[in-house]
Amino acid sequence: MHRSSGIGSALSTLSALAAVGLVLSGCADGRDVSSPTSPRGVGPSNGVASPAAGRVGVGAPEVTIDFTSYGEGKVFEPAFYRSDGIVFPPERCGSAGCATWFVGFVQGDAALTADSRLGPVQATFTRPISDLSLRVAPAVQGTATYVLSVFSGSGELLATTSVTVTQDSGDPANSGYGYFTISLTNLPGLATAFTLDAVFVRSSFPHIDQMLFGVSSVSYTHGGGQPS
Repeated sequence: MHRSSGIGSALSTLSALAAVGLVLSGCADGRDVSSPTSPRGVGPSNGVASPAAGRVGVGAPEVTIDFTSYGEGKVFEPAFYRSDGIVFPPERCGSAGCATWFVGFVQGDAALTADSRLGPVQATFTRPISDLSLRVAPAVQGTATYVLSVFSGSGELLATTSVTVTQDSGDPANSGYGYFTISLTNLPGLATAFTLDAVFVRSSFPHIDQMLFGVSSVSYTHGGGQPS
């Protein structure tokens, strides 16, 4: 993974594709860098290609999936990382409708792209986990509150955390560009699913009115139980 340098040109722009949802592309200096709910059910694997060599596998207690291993600039297969113990829903859905998942290029790294209008980033685990960490970066300039939540096998909310991040060259609160980490550790019980949402707060650029972001990696520790 790569952290971007603190310059506005390091941020990616988002362009809509009718067939595959939203795709993150190379940045331009136009400054367009542009409540969790229980996750939707995840369907079975649909003939997904074999995982890349060198990935940890579901039997390992500590796992990191890095979307660089999938490759950027293409539609994401939701069950690609099933052997690592994590499966995404067939599509993402929110107030703006539904779209396929896509791995784009956000602030110098391959990342699963997200748009708050299309619902949260979410996934289920084939074995329960005891902690969770995601690396995240905005894809447009502005401020948003990122909310990470984890759920038990029954759908009960186990824990949630949030962080407000400003990456906006026109905002005095600008923290500089790059990826940040949002985590939940020492969970009160074993989790089988998570959601990550971004609540838009503001932007110094009037045309930006929602938060677009990317997740470059997901790390978790298996806490027991059997694969589902």
